Amino acid sequence: MLPLLLAIAFQQASPVVIDRIMAVVAAQPIMQTDVTAAQTFHLVNVPEGTADPTQYVMRQLIRRALILAEVERLQPPQPDEIEITIRLDAIAKAAGSTAAFDRELAVTGMTRDQVRRFIRDDLRIRTYLIERFGADRPEAEFNTAVDAWVADLRRRTQVTVLYQPR
Repeated sequence: MLPLLLAIAFQQASPVVIDRIMAVVAAQPIMQTDVTAAQTFHLVNVPEGTADPTQYVMRQLIRRALILAEVERLQPPQPDEIEITIRLDAIAKAAGSTAAFDRELAVTGMTRDQVRRFIRDDLRIRTYLIERFGADRPEAEFNTAVDAWVADLRRRTQVTVLYQPR
């Protein structure tokens, strides 16, 4: 009887991973749930045929964190609440129903308010980039200027990537 009790007592359930740190940008972690939520709600557009969508989304979230740090420092005007609501409603509608959207929120561990803040920050980023690099530039030139600036931000910021592609 004692060996059976000892076997039961020392039998452990398999560990369950709740979340993982995928990267750290200036001491701010990017979690696996952040990447999953960005994919689930299409907060990051992944180009068709991307070999590793998870890695692509993580890189975009790193880029976003670098830019957002500058946005927070310089405080561009707040976006229109109506625009945020319109975008949030479009994300909810893409889920198929309110119940489906609520399930996706539960699965990703996000709240409507967190999705709303993500959208608000995206709009703030866009406003900042337009103010900094000009709206009248051709798109390719605008994107090249932003990419060079972000590369410089990354050189000046501690970024640690922990994600290992499969």
